[in-house]
Amino acid sequence: MADDKNFKKIEEALNLVKNKSGKLYFLTQDTKGNPKASITYIYELVKILRENGYDALILHEKTDYKIKEGNPEWLSIEDWLGEEYAELPHACVESGDLKVGPEDVLVVPELFGHVMEQTKDMACTKIVLCQSYDYIFEMLQPGVQWINYGYTYAITTSETTKEYINSVFPQMNVSIITPNISSKFKNEELPGQPIIGIHTRDPRDTMKIVKTFYAKYPQFKWITFRDMRGMSIEFFANTLNEMCVGVWVDDISSFGTFPLECMKTGIPVIGKIPNLKPIWLKEENGFWTYEPTQIVDIIQAYIKTWLEDSLPEQLIEEMGKTIEPYSLENTTKQTLEFFGTLEEEKIKELETALNKFALKEEK
Repeated sequence: MADDKNFKKIEEALNLVKNKSGKLYFLTQDTKGNPKASITYIYELVKILRENGYDALILHEKTDYKIKEGNPEWLSIEDWLGEEYAELPHACVESGDLKVGPEDVLVVPELFGHVMEQTKDMACTKIVLCQSYDYIFEMLQPGVQWINYGYTYAITTSETTKEYINSVFPQMNVSIITPNISSKFKNEELPGQPIIGIHTRDPRDTMKIVKTFYAKYPQFKWITFRDMRGMSIEFFANTLNEMCVGVWVDDISSFGTFPLECMKTGIPVIGKIPNLKPIWLKEENGFWTYEPTQIVDIIQAYIKTWLEDSLPEQLIEEMGKTIEPYSLENTTKQTLEFFGTLEEEKIKELETALNKFALKEEK
């Protein structure tokens, strides 16, 4: 009887996978209304999958994930990304919405090591979504690898991060899905204003750069700095068009969307090279340094060049070449290739399990 029940369960799962009826849950961090590129990326993947026939959902831990009441500074998903993203299906762990079978897929960000441990016995396919190498061991016990919890696949955003993951977890099957730099970022070719857009992981770094610049170069006190945090994607894109340059400091970034958003807008970037150098970062496409103390000097030199209207043409050309791969078309192609291959492997796995039952019955 137990064998018959298991046979029917596997048979049902196989039919669900073949009909793209299995659920794909993407666990998402609750940023409390604080826009983050890593969350935008997850919403983009879910949207792409749903538009191509997959039952993909945003999964969150708490029931108040989308609640905005009483939080005037809290951007809702609709405020932040737009209505089409806010309307994507959401499921809540706390409400008991996470119910999985062999036909389903659970995608968990690298930060959620504790969730990987809690879900180790689930029968679904389990995938790690790794956007930041620095968070890989944040919630893992010493000596534990993702594969110990049944997570054998990983998605990441660049070859650099893939190489790092494989260096620490050589048994992982790692695939790359590059982020899409939104079409909302456009090069309007407007004359830049004396405004510097600055984006740092640590707000303290923003203030250090601003205060040091004004102290060291008081002749440029008429230059304005604009902290690029906490904006909807549309407002962010429109604000970038007013800038004359972007400044980026993020030591633990594995990818870095802000510089690419600047480049797509036609705005040069001054930045500190992260610990794990992004694959797109080249000497010719920006003003880069390994020394954070040099940032303000590079800003000063850039402002002088900008005022003289003598930016090198090669810089603008290289910026255009750099952003070409990060299109919605490429993100969609890579997403469908990965999940299509995963679907094929799951079908083979379930068919093999059914064949074993059939052989057992013959004996």
